[in-house]
Amino acid sequence: MVHMKILKKIEESTIALGLLAVTALLFVNIILRYVFSANTTWAEEFIRYVMIWITFIGAGVCFRKGLHVGVDFVLDLLKGKAKKGLELFIALASVIFMVLLVWYSIQLVSFTRQTGQITPSLQIPLYYIYLAIPVGAALSLLHLSIRIVNILRNKPHIEETPEDILQE
Repeated sequence: MVHMKILKKIEESTIALGLLAVTALLFVNIILRYVFSANTTWAEEFIRYVMIWITFIGAGVCFRKGLHVGVDFVLDLLKGKAKKGLELFIALASVIFMVLLVWYSIQLVSFTRQTGQITPSLQIPLYYIYLAIPVGAALSLLHLSIRIVNILRNKPHIEETPEDILQE
């Protein structure tokens, strides 16, 4: 499936563009503040919201690449079925957490949308910001599902896409 390669590019491009925008805006805001004694009121708010999106999309990317914090020391001590069992347990516990996160964050987004809350400086609907939570958790669930298939197939963690799995 080409869709996973496209998703990978979208995830990584979104993060890269977000970091670029945040860095540029932060630089401009510092110059405005200290050189011209001027300040943009919306810049800090924009930077905060973009960083929230980067964080949640980045969580999915980390699951895809196997970069989340783990107890590598314990995993390195284990071999065979014990290692596979612990890896599977960790992945399944992560799936349960992500399912709950998707569920409750969708409720949060829905509630925030119904209340019509807007951000103070940018005046955009607040639910756009909260939408980062279910999007990031759903991406994490997708990548965790692929990881579980790899564990069950005794494959080492590699950045594998569903089309790689289906071709076997």
